[in-house]
Amino acid sequence: MISTLLPPPPRWLPVRVALGGMLAALVIALSGGAGLASGWTGLGDPALLARGARSAAVLAIALMMASTVGFTLSWLMRGCGKACAHVVALPGRCAALFPVAALTWSAVAWWIGALGRPVETLMPFQLPAGAQDWRMLLGSDLWEYLAPALVLAVPLTGEVVAGTSLPLRARLQSLCLHGPAWLILIEDVLHFMGWGGWMAQALRTGDAAAAASGLAVMGWTCAMFCTLLNALPPERPCGRGIATSLCWQPWPLWVLAACVCVESQQMLWLLMWLILALLGFPQCLERLRGRVPAVQMRCAGSWSLETLSQLLVWLAAIAALHPHPLSGGVMRLFRPLLVTTQEQAARTLAAPRPILHTGLLLLSVALGLHLAAVFLRAGIVQKQVHQDVTPEPGPE
Repeated sequence: MISTLLPPPPRWLPVRVALGGMLAALVIALSGGAGLASGWTGLGDPALLARGARSAAVLAIALMMASTVGFTLSWLMRGCGKACAHVVALPGRCAALFPVAALTWSAVAWWIGALGRPVETLMPFQLPAGAQDWRMLLGSDLWEYLAPALVLAVPLTGEVVAGTSLPLRARLQSLCLHGPAWLILIEDVLHFMGWGGWMAQALRTGDAAAAASGLAVMGWTCAMFCTLLNALPPERPCGRGIATSLCWQPWPLWVLAACVCVESQQMLWLLMWLILALLGFPQCLERLRGRVPAVQMRCAGSWSLETLSQLLVWLAAIAALHPHPLSGGVMRLFRPLLVTTQEQAARTLAAPRPILHTGLLLLSVALGLHLAAVFLRAGIVQKQVHQDVTPEPGPE
């Protein structure tokens, strides 16, 4: 639920996102030892642009499904009271916090193993000779895009349902920035020939030039989506300041791309933690101003717990894409999420319980941290309301 950490989006958001993607591509290319302009060569590569178009179609379908389901539930919750809203928002939080790698592998194993249904990108549909039917071919092509879109729609719907603090346009623009990071994991598992599969291969092989080109292409793709969403009416004034501009960038995607040039896993964890903490710091700073020390401690505690909750989600993404297994202490829990060989994939599809149990364990911890943060915020609101309604002693 990274959308709940963000301030209102700034003006000229598409321009900022496109320029940020170009700058991130340049940094990744130089850090990985590639040439100065190698990070921007992807903008002229027809094959990579075609992959980007395929992934953009998947993201558009997932956004439409998530927005339809999410905002229908949000509209129904408004008419049923706050208690019903909290009850319905809980499954949304679970969907947003469940590790996407575990979700994808579990969904594929259930679809293939339990139901016996095909996945077009894993088992291409073959018609016998002389039995070519355009309806069957059309259905095969549609299912190729719908399979990753349906999986991606699950966390996106969770974000929409749980992130009711942001208006419609801001929530959808936030999903456009952070959805591509999940798309890398989903396309890699499903072997979908899109931008995400390209990025997953670049990250695992340490190809800095390819990863940088992927960042540049996705930066312009996200800018295009943000431009289209600008047609929706804004419900809040635009954010201002450098901090707001920096918050509205696809930082988790950039940290995942940093796997090609940062070999130390501890540095990646620290970098992701710092970024998530900085994303939520502007809102935390607003709550700290003019408050008593007890309330400030609650605000700081809520901010820290929410940051740790998000950190678990993105550590799971790093674990699934990093070329080396996570090692050391508790981080060994993430090892089942790293599936790189055909033998590991076949074993995971045949017995998905280890990766499903890992996902449920991480979900339990992340959800517990998030609920503790919500509890602290609720205590702050109740205390502030009590101070507002308490009459001041009059003169004797």
